[in-house]
Amino acid sequence: MAKRRPSIFDAFENLTKGFPFGRDIEDWFQEPFEEMIKRFEESTPLEFKEFVKEENTPAGVVRRYGPFVYGFSYTAEPGKEPVFQEFGNIKPSYRGIEPSLGREPLVDIMDEKDKYKIFVELPGVDKEKVKLDVAEDSVEVKTEDDKKFYKMINFDSAVNPDTSKASYKNGVLTLELKKEKRTGKEIKIE
Repeated sequence: MAKRRPSIFDAFENLTKGFPFGRDIEDWFQEPFEEMIKRFEESTPLEFKEFVKEENTPAGVVRRYGPFVYGFSYTAEPGKEPVFQEFGNIKPSYRGIEPSLGREPLVDIMDEKDKYKIFVELPGVDKEKVKLDVAEDSVEVKTEDDKKFYKMINFDSAVNPDTSKASYKNGVLTLELKKEKRTGKEIKIE
């Protein structure tokens, strides 16, 4: 069986069990707290280094950890399968917890007959910091500020990027994307 890479949560779990970093409980009480924090930070995977920030305060330099956000939303419509959507800045995977490209915002997609209406929650982000990339089969939403939101939305039906409309008000991005009408050509069977 392949060895799983440790995650930040493994270190926290070991810490709460009283055996941080796989050491004996006697070492826990003999080791200074600063040394314990140093060992904890050394065992943190590189992908999580951006979640550790140092700030100067009147009391001195303080380290802040996180925020770690993970959740899901559930949507059920009559006659359709329920839809679960994940959001947050970390994701569970077969290798443990992994950071994402940015915090995944809450998204609501309304699939109407001739268009998609999409609502994306981006609280606290300036309109100028929101970047959209619309293709025929997907739209990429990302922010270029310290909040770092990221979401790739894929469509079941092709859309026309040229007819896309977007507005942003009170931290909610609203997109309206017209669906492409399917055009085909009948082929005779020989």
